[in-house]
Amino acid sequence: MIRILFFLVMLLIVRIIISRLITPIWRGTQRRTRGHPRGTHPIVKGKMVKDPQCGMYVATDLAIQERKQKKILFFCSEECRDRFVNEDRV
Repeated sequence: MIRILFFLVMLLIVRIIISRLITPIWRGTQRRTRGHPRGTHPIVKGKMVKDPQCGMYVATDLAIQERKQKKILFFCSEECRDRFVNEDRV
């Protein structure tokens, strides 16, 4: 009977030690995969426009702008802008 109690107490101690070691690691990983920490999401105030190259919608605040004649075009990335400019010249 004493051996069983000793075994259960040792099991409980090992479980506590392991949970104290693993919990901070697990919580740290969980925070990294969620993206922005609570309350620090970027606020975008511009309207959404469609990228003429790939068709993706992007906020005007975050978009890369290119002037073509008198019109301003908005692109989601420099790569899309460069592809659009190069295809337009051909």
